[in-house]
This record gives sequence, C-alpha cells and structure tokens, in this order.
Amino acid sequence: MKSSKRKISLAVAFVVTGFGAVAAAQAAPLLGGGSTLVQPTITVEGTGVLSYWGVGSGLGQTAFLNNDATKFTSVVTGTTLTASGTVDFANSDAPLSAAQISAYASSTVGQSSGALIQIPYITTPITIPLVHAPAGNGPAFTNDPSNTPTVALNDADLCGIFSGAISDWKDVQNPDTGSNYPAGAITVIYRSDNSGTTDLLTAHLAQVCPAPIGQVTKFIETQNFASLFPSSQPPANFKSASGSGGVAGLLLAQSGAAIGYLSPDYTNKFLAPSSTTAQQNNLSVASLRLAGTTTDVLPTFANASLAVGTVAAPTTLVRARVQTNWVPAASNPTAGYPISGTSQIIVSQCYADSTAASAVVNFLKTHYNSNAALLNGNGFATVPSSYLTAIGADFLSNTSGFNLDIGNTSVCTVTGR
Repeated sequence: MKSSKRKISLAVAFVVTGFGAVAAAQAAPLLGGGSTLVQPTITVEGTGVLSYWGVGSGLGQTAFLNNDATKFTSVVTGTTLTASGTVDFANSDAPLSAAQISAYASSTVGQSSGALIQIPYITTPITIPLVHAPAGNGPAFTNDPSNTPTVALNDADLCGIFSGAISDWKDVQNPDTGSNYPAGAITVIYRSDNSGTTDLLTAHLAQVCPAPIGQVTKFIETQNFASLFPSSQPPANFKSASGSGGVAGLLLAQSGAAIGYLSPDYTNKFLAPSSTTAQQNNLSVASLRLAGTTTDVLPTFANASLAVGTVAAPTTLVRARVQTNWVPAASNPTAGYPISGTSQIIVSQCYADSTAASAVVNFLKTHYNSNAALLNGNGFATVPSSYLTAIGADFLSNTSGFNLDIGNTSVCTVTGR
C-alpha cells in the first residue's frame, strides 16, 4: 500500500506511542506493533519514525503476516482506537515458526510482499518479580545503596511454582542455605494474552522441568501460558493479566505473596534506570541459580548478554536465508542469566513504497549501531556482536553478496507491501 494509507489519527499516535504531542502532530511513516516487552524502548527510539501499538507478540505476528492493521487496537477513556494502513513491521519476543514462515510465503500477502526478515532486535532477561516475599540470601544489585539480598530460586523452584506443584514458600528451598523459606501462600500472576514474554519463560521451563509436574503434563515453549494446563485452567492460586503492564499492576495489587514474570523495564530502577515504569513499579526480583553451579545470577542486561552470546549467527547463504536460524537458541544457557533470549523484529524485504524501505533500513541502522545506552537503560542489551555484523552485511546492506537486503532491486520485482 502507498504511504498515504499509512496515516493514523493524531490521537492514536499520541496515546499509543506516548512520545509526546510534538511527535504525534504528524503521523509517523512506519506502522507496527506487537511485543509489550519492547514497547517503552521502541517508542522512544522510534520518535518521529514509527507508530507502535503494544498489543502483545501474538497479535503483532498476526497483524504483520496478514498485513492487517485492525489487530492494532487500544482502549482510551472508553473509546477503542484502531490503526489502519500498511503494517510495515512487527516485534515479537516469540519467534515465528518454520510453519508460519512457510505459510506466509505461499499466502497472497507473502507472494506480493517478497520474503519476510526475522532478526533479533534486543537481548533481554525475563525477570521473576516478587511481592511480599521472604528475605533472601542471594546477591544484591551493585547499584542498590541498601545492599538488599535477593531471594534466590533454582530451576526446581521455578518448575514447582509455575506448574502448581508448589503453592507456599515453605515448600521452596533456599539454594543458598539448604533450608526452606518461611511459610506464605503464593499467588502466581501469568499473561492471559498470547505473549512473547511467556514464550521466553516457557522455553526455559521446557528445557529444565520434569514431565509431568504439578498440573502440567509437559512444559512446552508457548505464547499461551494457560494452555499448559488441562482444559487451559491453571490452579486456583493463579491469576491472569493482559500485557506486561497488567502483570505488574496485578502483582502490586496483591496483599499476600505473589510471583510473576516480566521484562526488566517493568520491574525496578536497578535493572532499568531509564524506565519511568520500572521506577514507579519498584518490584523486587529473584536471582536464579545457574544449573550445575553454585552461582546465583541477577537478571541484568550484562548477564543476559553473556547467556545469549554463547550462540553464533548464521554465516553461510544456506543458513542465512532460513529465517528461523536468526533466533539465538539460549533457553538453557551454560553461562549468564538462565532465562534469557531475544525479542525479534519482523520486516519485509520488499516494500511498494521505497520511502518505507529506506525508513526501515535507517531505523534499524540507528538501532543496532547507536542505541546501546538507551537499551541498557531499559534493562536490555544489544544483540551479540556476531549477529550485529551479520545483520548489517546481510539485511541492511549487501556486503555479504547474499541478496537478502531490504529493498534489493534485483529481488524486489513483486509489488511489495
């Protein structure tokens, strides 16, 4: 579709992206959405370049694959606002599967748009936030003036709590002391929507949890947390909320002990000092025991980077052209923070509007080359160096000679989206 059809209303641009009335006064040239994990970051770095709708990874994928902007909605003061126009990109913490990519290639949208490109956007830990938790003996954050120890959890604890096998702190063993924590019933807060944050959590649980455990027959990597349980009904001590903000809000509303999972930009200032949301929420988070060691690891961007950095990017044309190969498999790392991964950005190789293609390339170049401080301030790390090099050579230029780059005129003979 032509750029004139990308326009959205001033009200939508202001409310959804939240980057201020000046930037909202003119509709941004690129339209996209999806992951709420990256929403606070991408709306800042995309000021004046894009309009972003945080609807969850699942809806973001659907919107892009079907070029259906109506999946981008937001309710503001009782009024539902809906985007319109071409979906230029999506962000998803859950990777597109080989089946999704194959179906897209044979679809009407895919055949007119050229190949899709799925590349890691940021590196992130998935934190385990706690409210009304017992005192711990784990490491404190170096930037915490009170030097407060964290509650340490190991994989057995995570498997038990998120499966329903453990519902009280008295059944959780402190890996630092060997003793169980003091009694206290635990409420588990999970995402009700299809969520990439859920995907990253369950990818780890699928690697480390026995089957069956609690009410879970088998942990699998999924965007839908409730689907892990019979008839999609988690135990009575589980509560659901939509979006990262919903999970944080419900955690803070609990009068008793509760646990959940969030990206760092929704937790606390020690992890995400630049995030106003993190500062306001001020949630405690657990440290996690790295399997096979006696080390409790904090969910910092540096520790997430260490975990994901153990995976190398594709280097040959045969591997580079398979988009599933661009998602680092780090769900049970040998170093760093145990629940780490990447959030992906999904774009098209071909766009009908050359301005859109150039805007995508320029935005991504700035993101990968110049925005490390912004990412770190929100608790994220840039993608590993091998990926940065390969993304630049394969998709943002054609120095690799693979002809995979965005807007390649020898490839983009189709109309484009």
